[in-house]
Amino acid sequence: MRNYLFLFCAACLFGHAAQAQTADSLRSEAPRYEAIWAETANPTSPYYYPTLMSRYERGDTTLTLEDFRHLYYGYPEQPGYKPLLNSPYADSLQNIFGQKTALEADDYRRMVEFARALLREEPFSMRDLNVLAFAYQMLDEPERAEAQMFKIQGIYAAIRSTGSGLREESPWYVIYMRDAEDVLNLLGAQYNKFIVLSRTVEYAPVYNMPNKRDKGYYFDYSEVYRRRPDYLDEVPKPKRRMEVNPLYNPRSSQNILPR
Repeated sequence: MRNYLFLFCAACLFGHAAQAQTADSLRSEAPRYEAIWAETANPTSPYYYPTLMSRYERGDTTLTLEDFRHLYYGYPEQPGYKPLLNSPYADSLQNIFGQKTALEADDYRRMVEFARALLREEPFSMRDLNVLAFAYQMLDEPERAEAQMFKIQGIYAAIRSTGSGLREESPWYVIYMRDAEDVLNLLGAQYNKFIVLSRTVEYAPVYNMPNKRDKGYYFDYSEVYRRRPDYLDEVPKPKRRMEVNPLYNPRSSQNILPR
């Protein structure tokens, strides 16, 4: 049942992200955190964080790539940023569909409730936006589903705009470790591990790279480790990860979607 949850989203989200931003069209610039934080703290700046976040939360589809870069990379300076914390709502969301073979409207409404609770704690969680988009689609609310896809598209593009991802000196910067997994899943990458290269950079060997000369992708986790995680002392740390059905992976030879 958990795989079914992502049948809709795995195909659509990859299509939205790839259609809007190709690797060739994306800028490549590592986030300048201090400059971003100065802008997001300035009430006269167009990137003032409360204003940007308000637009993001109401699903403003005029947000640009630069807006998303300030939203995503400005978040580590916000009080809610706790990158190694797992929400207690996660288990509740899993329990909705854990043992069921079919979901009903009430299940999808509960899914919306828990996904929104998770997103209040982690507003840029692509996997929880994914769940929310799926639930809205199944409740026949396509406009709300599209709004969540737009957010994933913007986050995905912002991360990919920070480097080529193909070299240790040009990694993709993420503010949550699981975001690296989600980017790889949206790319349709086949991988099974991350290799630690330094205190901040990890490498994921990928077996189906678009260019055979490339061997995998690099991710920078520096913001995850920059702060002392005191909030973890009294909190359990279960692992969560995004699941994507391989039949709906656009790069899979098993893909059953129209080509």
